[in-house]
Amino acid sequence: MKKSTIIILSISAILVIGGGFTLGYFLLNPLGGTNEELTPGTVLKSGNFVVMDGSHYGSGTVNVVVIEGGDVELQLVDVDIANGPDLYIYLSYKSIFSGVTDDTGIKADLGELPYNSGNFSVSIHPLINITNYNSVLIWCLQFSVVFTYATLA
Repeated sequence: MKKSTIIILSISAILVIGGGFTLGYFLLNPLGGTNEELTPGTVLKSGNFVVMDGSHYGSGTVNVVVIEGGDVELQLVDVDIANGPDLYIYLSYKSIFSGVTDDTGIKADLGELPYNSGNFSVSIHPLINITNYNSVLIWCLQFSVVFTYATLA
């Protein structure tokens, strides 16, 4: 094989591997931060995210808040949640999760996690009876793992 062919193949391999790493990083880490102004209201329940392990963690506060007009929303305050693919916010009947492979329990889906850091809110559908739910769960749908959770009190 000619030296020029080997060099071209080597450069191509580096570009493919490097490009694959870059593409993989952005596919696994699509979220960013925000600092939305949160609507004041009455806090019904509150909790703090916990660390599950070195790759699955969160910090910050979650509040279930009734805002003017009677709407209920989940407010995430000063959160920092590990990046990952396919992350969703669930309300769960469970209070505690024993590890990342624990199941969700009975849950209500609040949708995809829009950001992984900062302050933001997510609407809670009026038909969801918040008194039945004991935690907020960040769940990786693709791999069926708990990223973090906050027990609500």
